[in-house]
Amino acid sequence: MSDQQKSLSKPASIPDDARAQEFVRFWIANNTDHVSLMVGSAGDPKKEPAMWGFILADIAKQVTKVLREQDPDGLEAQEIMSQIMGGMTERLKHAPQLSGKTMKVED
Repeated sequence: MSDQQKSLSKPASIPDDARAQEFVRFWIANNTDHVSLMVGSAGDPKKEPAMWGFILADIAKQVTKVLREQDPDGLEAQEIMSQIMGGMTERLKHAPQLSGKTMKVED
């Protein structure tokens, strides 16, 4: 990782849509995770876990796409996705305690 702090900008593909929402920001500072989440936007608490599953899956697909674009002769998309899933599984099994701070963003 770079030693320079960088902020990500809103994607140019998002038009000036008053209903557009940011759902997650993730930082690593002092070797600790820090997260801000927009929790509760599904409207129905029973639908919230599936919505977050879709968001995490879409993030994994976007990472796979970018890695393939950056290194077309590198790993195939399926292998990248397999490694992402493996990393998620390992993190869930071996790091059950959350480090850092998690903050629910208020509406």
